[in-house]
Amino acid sequence: MKRVALAGLLALLILQAALAIDLPAPPPGFTWQEIPELKAALLRPGGWFFKKEEQKGTLAYFITKEDISETGEFQTGLTVNVFHLKKDSAVDRGQNLIEQIAATKHGEKFSREVGPFKEYGCLYKDTDATGTSVVHTLAVANPKTNTLYLFIFESPQASWDEAWKLENRSWTNSLLTMKSSRAPAPVSQPHINPKPF
Repeated sequence: MKRVALAGLLALLILQAALAIDLPAPPPGFTWQEIPELKAALLRPGGWFFKKEEQKGTLAYFITKEDISETGEFQTGLTVNVFHLKKDSAVDRGQNLIEQIAATKHGEKFSREVGPFKEYGCLYKDTDATGTSVVHTLAVANPKTNTLYLFIFESPQASWDEAWKLENRSWTNSLLTMKSSRAPAPVSQPHINPKPF
């Protein structure tokens, strides 16, 4: 349904200051998917798939219910794109991206600051020939490293409630820290209720 080329979404990234990732035990039903090049780990539900790609300097990570290695597409899953920006401001790019998505898709948007990070997000429905999906997009900007993390979680509307419960559980067990920080801080939850449809 959705192409692998979609940019990335929401939740559950852990950045550690040390070279080794010191992870807590995962919640029941989840495993940690380590990403050494980011000194990070993502919570992956049991039975779900992981894939990573790099294209033109953008890192992309996928945790999906369907195996995108076989079809190149997925219906339910998380995409995380990481942009190490050279010239543009990560904060401005994240804010502009979410503004554009919210205007184009008529999405409900939110923003907030969480420690040193700036978060901009929106929730919207996307309808195409295969049906309607609910998409939750979150841009997290790190102004110190000028890095933008883009999280996109999507699922068909018919299974959104079930998928969001799983994603939300991952979200509440996640941490996000800056490379220059020593202690991880909990990632905040979005201001919006992800079930307005």
